[in-house]
Amino acid sequence: MKHCPKCGALCPWPGQKFCPKCGAPLSDTPPQAAPGWGGGAAGAVPRKYLIAAAAAVAVVLAGIAIWALTRGEPAAPVDAPAPTPAVTPVKTPESAHTAESAEPKMEPDRLYLEGLPETEALTLTADGVTVPWQYDAYGRLSIDQSAVTQSDTLLRAVLPQSNGRWLTSVALVSRPGNQTASFGALSESDEQGCSEQPDDDFIDTLLAMYYRSLLKAYNSRTVADLRFSTDMNDQSYQKAITDGAYNAVAYDLEASDMWFTLEGIAYREGTVTLNATGQWYGTNRKTGADEAGTEYLTIQLLWRDGMWQVDRCMPCSEQDYNSGVLRITPPMA
Repeated sequence: MKHCPKCGALCPWPGQKFCPKCGAPLSDTPPQAAPGWGGGAAGAVPRKYLIAAAAAVAVVLAGIAIWALTRGEPAAPVDAPAPTPAVTPVKTPESAHTAESAEPKMEPDRLYLEGLPETEALTLTADGVTVPWQYDAYGRLSIDQSAVTQSDTLLRAVLPQSNGRWLTSVALVSRPGNQTASFGALSESDEQGCSEQPDDDFIDTLLAMYYRSLLKAYNSRTVADLRFSTDMNDQSYQKAITDGAYNAVAYDLEASDMWFTLEGIAYREGTVTLNATGQWYGTNRKTGADEAGTEYLTIQLLWRDGMWQVDRCMPCSEQDYNSGVLRITPPMA
């Protein structure tokens, strides 16, 4: 059985002179290998046609992919510039150092004061003691950490005004080592920082700190633990503190608190007389049982040594507290 020497087609009939497929003349020469892949199977497609078909399919697939990616988006103008590839910046040690140095660091030995207007004339005290201050290169006001030696330190700022008057504000430093302290609203005062009518929030904070220090003194049986108290008030509590009259309970200083009422409050020059409620919590030292109690007091605050302090305390009733009856007579107006 012969094969066409040109296209490799099968020529099954004896005596065939021409290829029934391509018309090429047949000879006795053995058929040539069919073009394409493999061993010249009948009907094989020439390689050039397969390559052309594959290229056409690739073009079609590429066109479909481009259409899928760009459909729904406006076509860019022909003369539009090519988009700039996104570049991710590399953070080098030098650039990181520059970014960090742009933010001023807090020096560990400084306490930074916030909330005060910038001024060159300023008086600052810590629990009534004048302390030096300074502005750094970034305009930040600060004092030395050594000015704050114990918890619940009251800072007071006094700023002179162009009209010959003064403004004052206070900030509470809850514990030594704090890096910042924020001052509250400014109010009118005298040159020392004494206001005719101290702010209610300030009085509330002062009484709470005083009461907790009193309970701390009961716990330790040490008069020196009593804070924001005049010498006269220290003396009135000295025996009860040192003899342990109230030492049967270990007082919880965090849970205990004191607040006051505006009923009957009396403001006089350098004094404030008011009724307050003390609420204490603690543990009985013998039984370990939790205990709590409430006491009502008439308290007189006195401006002395550059700060407000508790000068006198007198027990009062709950009815006195609610009705504004003061058990300490305010000074004459």
